[in-house]
Amino acid sequence: MGQPVKLSDELVDDARAVVAFSQRSIAGQIEFWATLGKSIEPLLRGDRALALQMAGGDRPLSQLMSEVETAKGRKQLEATLNKRPYPHYKSVPDQPELVCRIEEDGSETIGRFIGRDFQVLED
Repeated sequence: MGQPVKLSDELVDDARAVVAFSQRSIAGQIEFWATLGKSIEPLLRGDRALALQMAGGDRPLSQLMSEVETAKGRKQLEATLNKRPYPHYKSVPDQPELVCRIEEDGSETIGRFIGRDFQVLED
């Protein structure tokens, strides 16, 4: 049987921001986060759990989501993606159906994804 609880507006707003992507209800998303935290907590040392909590509490998800389509958000996204292992990908101007694959040596290849596989565009 469910139990009513009081939740912060910030937590509910954060859950509301991700329900479209998670395919869960707001309550389902909050329950998912609680279950995840409950599962992980025994695996963390106390100092590590505190550090994660402090890092995650810096800015609410709803605030981060609102910054995604700003110049600052795009710059932060680009910096994060550039830290990922190669290959990197970028869009092709004026051809939204194509992507450019960039290898670690700087070489570029134009193609498209079919399923999850990158297919090189034939000349």
